[in-house]
Amino acid sequence: MPNEKLGARARARAAGLVLSLAVVLCAPAARAVQMPPADTTRTSEKARIYLTWHAPYGQPGATDQLVSACGDTTVKDTLYLSIDTGDDAPKFQSFTATLYFWAAPGDSLDPHWLFGEGQQIHRLEIEYAPRDLAGVEPAWPASAYAASGYSTSKASGKLRIIAAGPDGQGWPLTGGQTYVAARLLVPRPPARSRACERSVCIEWSLALFGLGGGKLPEVHAGQRFASWNSKGGKVCSTMRSFAAPAPWHPPKAPLPPGWKPAPTHP
Repeated sequence: MPNEKLGARARARAAGLVLSLAVVLCAPAARAVQMPPADTTRTSEKARIYLTWHAPYGQPGATDQLVSACGDTTVKDTLYLSIDTGDDAPKFQSFTATLYFWAAPGDSLDPHWLFGEGQQIHRLEIEYAPRDLAGVEPAWPASAYAASGYSTSKASGKLRIIAAGPDGQGWPLTGGQTYVAARLLVPRPPARSRACERSVCIEWSLALFGLGGGKLPEVHAGQRFASWNSKGGKVCSTMRSFAAPAPWHPPKAPLPPGWKPAPTHP
């Protein structure tokens, strides 16, 4: 009986996460679903998210640029999603991530990047909190619950993932330390295919950290872009400029009434 109860609880937990993902993917349906209150209006200033090829952020071999990614279709390239909670998080419980696969400006997304629709994802593999990495820790134990969804438009693919640790438990994370939340195994297109001639910019646009107690801060800062088949990562330059904050200038003091600039003399 105890094992049956634990199994039922696990299935209910997994079903709840799948439902949560469905709510995120289908915004109109959100009105009919009662979700627990959470503070999603706060943006974390210290937390960071990092997107890197080959290795987690800060580890040898990590890079935000991948070139010559065509050829052997049995090989997949690894894209790591790493996080830093900024402050200590005694009960880190969950995270969600939204990633975009952007075609180059003025181009359309190649069919190679069409990984399915909804929760029927194919060719693209997602591994949550991998534990087989040296020098870096996973964001939570391997027994996590997770779900994902994918959608496409003419110019982009959109991946949303949600994952959480064991029901009723938090996982202590230390602020200032990098943890691996997930990794994507990205398939390679065949050599001399049209996809090899088209660059892609991958953007981690948003993350939500479940810190317990109803706290679910948004995280936008960090190394959020990774390029595919683009020399110098130029395909992401436009997206980076959109994401960059406007430069700060001190406010100008009001001029006194009737003031005129002094005349200049040669």
